[in-house]
Formats: sequence, C-alpha cells, structure tokens
Amino acid sequence: MLIPVLTVRRILILGLVVVALVALADGVARHELRTATRAMTLADAAPQADRASDE
Repeated sequence: MLIPVLTVRRILILGLVVVALVALADGVARHELRTATRAMTLADAAPQADRASDE
C-alpha cells in the first residue's frame, strides 16, 4: 500500500519542526547554563578580591 505524497510531506514538515524546536530549546538551555555559570564564577571571585584587599 502506497502512502499519499501529501501525508509524507506533512510528516516530514512535522519532523523538521520538531527538530527545529528541540535545537532551539537546546540553544536556550546552553545559553542559560552559560549565563548562570558566569554569574556564579563572578560571585565566587568577588569575595576573593575582597579578602586580597584586606591583607
């Protein structure tokens, strides 16, 4: 039994949309993780700079 061409196109488009959404979510998650890591690094570095100026 053959699958109609329109159904194949719809399935391919739906698959591409899902892949694009997953890639977008991955990019957003990586950006948020990078931002949080940078903020934690800056927060960890600030007390060390204060301690160095006290000595």
